Amino acid sequence: MKKNNSILAVLLGLIMILTVAGCGKTDQDSLVGTWEYSNQENGIGAVYVLENDGTGTYTMKVAEQEVTYELKYEVDDNHLLVTYVNNETFTEDDVFDNEFKLKDSRTLIIRDSTDEELTFVKK
Repeated sequence: MKKNNSILAVLLGLIMILTVAGCGKTDQDSLVGTWEYSNQENGIGAVYVLENDGTGTYTMKVAEQEVTYELKYEVDDNHLLVTYVNNETFTEDDVFDNEFKLKDSRTLIIRDSTDEELTFVKK
């Protein structure tokens, strides 16, 4: 009986360690989908479309104009690493590191280069 309790205690300990180790980390699958940001006051918006193969698009909207970039991305802990491809503005050597957190399964908060938090909603 004492041996069974010891084994149970070890198993519970391992489960707790694995649970704590996994906290705060987001896998790439959690971000797959269409994420939209909109600021009605200044007429700015953005949309990430992230595919499960690590590709996607980023569309930036300012007033009535919009531009769309093709991208490759990967997730490293709470960092969305984005490389834009097939465009004249950025090279594939330019990697943009966006710190993010998932507030819930439909709310993605990305900290931009000015340290402002932008809230994207999953569509």
